[in-house]
Amino acid sequence: MFKHIMVPVDLHMPPAVVKALDVAADFASSHGSRVTLVHVTDQQVKGAHTLGSSGEELAALASKMAESSGASVEALPIHSVDVGSEIDSILTRTAKELQADLIVIATHMPGILDYVFSSHASHLVLHSEISVFVVR
Repeated sequence: MFKHIMVPVDLHMPPAVVKALDVAADFASSHGSRVTLVHVTDQQVKGAHTLGSSGEELAALASKMAESSGASVEALPIHSVDVGSEIDSILTRTAKELQADLIVIATHMPGILDYVFSSHASHLVLHSEISVFVVR
């Protein structure tokens, strides 16, 4: 059903992100999908590795997910000069470039500011051309 799953990852790891990773791992093992964990960072990226501790953390997360699900899992750090203002367009563009057919993304319960500024998950739901599975 789904061949390539993209999972945006916040390395601060709120509980919803852990749930989103579990959902993606379950889909991947059930459907034989490959998974790409995407982390948008302001740290420097060389090749496919972030220079710094977050690169090691992302690689370890991908390795752990591959072991638990049996799926092919890749870590993809993406450099951004201004993560806050660019993340939505970066995630939308990356899903298209990866030719992913499902995005599994964590979100939070809506607060008052979410009625003024949409969440990243909301942006992907509204602007992505592929299926988006939102996990709370």
